[in-house]
Amino acid sequence: MLVIVPVFLYSLFLFDLLRHMLDSQETSLSTAWDYTVLDYEKEPESVATEDGGTTTEAFSGFEMAQAYSRYMYCDHESGIDSYGPGKGPECSANPDSEDHHTDVVAHACWLNPGARQVYCTLDAQAVGAYGVSLHQSFMDTFGRGGLIRCSARLGVQNYLLPESFLPEFSEVKLAKEKQERANGIHRNATGENLPEGHARGDNVYLLPWEQIAILTDTWALTEHADVRPGTAGGRGMHERVTQLYQNEDNSGFTDMSSASERLVSQAINSGLLHDSLRLESQSYRTPGDDPRNPSLAIKPDQSGDGAVEEIEQQGGRKGYFSNEWQDWGSNNNQRTYEARGNWYLGCARSESC
Repeated sequence: MLVIVPVFLYSLFLFDLLRHMLDSQETSLSTAWDYTVLDYEKEPESVATEDGGTTTEAFSGFEMAQAYSRYMYCDHESGIDSYGPGKGPECSANPDSEDHHTDVVAHACWLNPGARQVYCTLDAQAVGAYGVSLHQSFMDTFGRGGLIRCSARLGVQNYLLPESFLPEFSEVKLAKEKQERANGIHRNATGENLPEGHARGDNVYLLPWEQIAILTDTWALTEHADVRPGTAGGRGMHERVTQLYQNEDNSGFTDMSSASERLVSQAINSGLLHDSLRLESQSYRTPGDDPRNPSLAIKPDQSGDGAVEEIEQQGGRKGYFSNEWQDWGSNNNQRTYEARGNWYLGCARSESC
């Protein structure tokens, strides 16, 4: 009896404990991966917090991604994620609702002392900061994301195992203090029903912290840039190039800018150019008409044959590749594309790597 009964009871308890461990791992893991599908181009905005206040996100969706995850896993698992009033029994507007606590043996709860729902933090400078002012200014202007760390910890209470078994034969405690469901699982977790002389946390099995970190792409564009010559469009591409090209730390631009102004002024004074083309200091004209304002030509390649951009030139239109698809030499981009496999990591055959 000293062996068989405790082993049988413990097997039931450990089965629930293992399941709760997996639930806790799922909470952190899935939340971190939610950050891979956000639109990092979108500007951060002010959003409502769970306590009724507002906060400005580090980037668009940062706060809400973890907030929705806490709603989803408020009942500790993803099997039923219909949170909210009228949408399901778990995590309803009534804080006393315990309908999602259906376990018989071990009850997990975020309210236990030492436990915490999933929360994520952002370290934007953890990676990519090289101490170079030109690079740092670009990162500060367009950087989104960085190293995101998410963590969660579940606390589990015993609702089956007796503290001791046949105490006349053994003084060893088998488990932490057994809780009574009638007292309220949430109240048991928060310690409202603790007897005199007991401290919060004495009757809790704290599972290990579940921690995961993910590195997001900090400034990649999420859509194909499509920029016509002489325009400043392209979903931010022109702004990014301009930020580097015209940066005060770019000494080459400073020298070129003043030289261009002098050259154009001489051409106008000599009658070679119309006065309307004069370059005013610190006033940049339309791209293409002003060497101080970069002019881009980017066209998405939809066919795999290389994107060709047609330019009005010498009374006609001529086609140019908008990248080095064909450089009339080795054609490295074209050859790389043709040699690349159609599957993961460039595999030549499906699922062969």
